[in-house]
Amino acid sequence: MSYELIFWRQTILMPQSSKAIYDCLNGGLPVDGLGELPIEEILSRVIDNFAGAQREINGSKEWVVWRSPNGEDSFEVTWSKRHVRVDCHHLQLRDMNRLVEIAALFGCPPYDPKTGERFRLPR
Repeated sequence: MSYELIFWRQTILMPQSSKAIYDCLNGGLPVDGLGELPIEEILSRVIDNFAGAQREINGSKEWVVWRSPNGEDSFEVTWSKRHVRVDCHHLQLRDMNRLVEIAALFGCPPYDPKTGERFRLPR
């Protein structure tokens, strides 16, 4: 089963819903009020925490790709300056939680487009 998570950091209280922000980000549109992310640091953490994860060329862009040792679980990470998107495929909950924890280190709670919920960061 595929699952998508998207992360961003808001710098101000925003009038748009999380779904509206997601739709803009997903469509490549700018969203005022989102903070620029330290993408290289985030990607380094992902690569360091998932053995075998690597950056690869994906058309005119890059992505980070990871596959589990058994080849059944995987994810792809794509990004802009203001968000990180993870497309998970048959990913174990513990691995999804590791991705959420990495993003939380940078003030980015997850948004789940399947449920329409943007979660809060742990205190």
